[in-house]
Amino acid sequence: MRIGYDTLIENPLKPSSAIDFLRRHLVALSMAGPNCQFYVFVSPKNRDFFYFEAPNVNFVNCFVSNECIPLRIAVQQFYYPILARRLRLDVLFGLNQLPLLCGCPTVVKTCTVHHRVAPENFLDSRDGGNFNRLRLAYRRFMFDLSARRATVVMANSKATEEVIRTSMGVAARNIEVVYEAVDTAFGDRQPGSGSSEITAQFGLRPAFILYVSTLWHYKNPDGALRAFARLIDRYKDDLDLAMVGSDDYGIQSDLERLANNLNIGDRVHFLGKVPKPVLLQLFGKARMLFYPSRAETFGKPLVEAMLASLPIVAARASCLPEIVAGAGLLAAPDNTEEMAEALHRVHTDAGLRAELIEKGHIRAREFSWEKSASGTLECCRKAVHRV
Repeated sequence: MRIGYDTLIENPLKPSSAIDFLRRHLVALSMAGPNCQFYVFVSPKNRDFFYFEAPNVNFVNCFVSNECIPLRIAVQQFYYPILARRLRLDVLFGLNQLPLLCGCPTVVKTCTVHHRVAPENFLDSRDGGNFNRLRLAYRRFMFDLSARRATVVMANSKATEEVIRTSMGVAARNIEVVYEAVDTAFGDRQPGSGSSEITAQFGLRPAFILYVSTLWHYKNPDGALRAFARLIDRYKDDLDLAMVGSDDYGIQSDLERLANNLNIGDRVHFLGKVPKPVLLQLFGKARMLFYPSRAETFGKPLVEAMLASLPIVAARASCLPEIVAGAGLLAAPDNTEEMAEALHRVHTDAGLRAELIEKGHIRAREFSWEKSASGTLECCRKAVHRV
């Protein structure tokens, strides 16, 4: 197969975790499909993120990526069809959106459905209300239409598959579920392996709960604070809460006020976005991962925690029960008492901790780069055969 691979969707000036996924996914694909030829669509500014040498990987200059959104959209919609014909592509693969008139079969990995399940996240006026309304409208049009027009839609969880089918209008027969994978470096961490210097660096107590997520409303950071406050008030556990993630919507000041009002201001630490080596240290030193999000498509930190031998407390919502699959305790995202109790149990019950860690190791095997790559190639084959 001759497979086109889109990387332009990410902004190289503000790289996100999706860039890391695309790079590792591409390497895994090149190894899983040695008889395939991959044509990777890159820009001069993002090429270095993805470049590696392999006999079946070719990099194609497409002028611009998501640092200039209007031009990136124009390239995808009008230049990709030209490339599809010129390169004689059998199939084109990309994230969330692809040309509506491509000229070859397409596989769209639809891993962003927040415009359907959490539209309020786009309407916060503190983050440029008018721009966000435009972005919401664009995603509802382009993401949904790309999925409906794609030959095969690849979902990263069964919960996401249901959203794609029921909210985006894609026929079930056109959707395939392929789980994602995460950085295997998290598997090098052992319980308590983080240096004590990391706690001193951020002023954390020796034992702390780790919350890893961008501070978006649907991620439920305020619910995390209320559950933590209840934990401290009821159980008196000697814990801090370390909240790792960027403040894209400018809500950290509100969360800080809430923490102070709940009398936990001295125990809650907003660390912002941290480099990967620091994040690995935090995973190695934390007592547990707390992931109370109300809406996710996959939840990479859950798998990272499993690899890092870190017990999990997560919300009983969206795809999280599916991904955790018994390797953590679940609680209703809006039930402060239930979440606090789960946090306390994981902190204090040594037998439960050992059980969750072992189940996490077993569950993490389901999320490998080999499986993700082979599943993607199977989607590409199905797309070619359906035309």
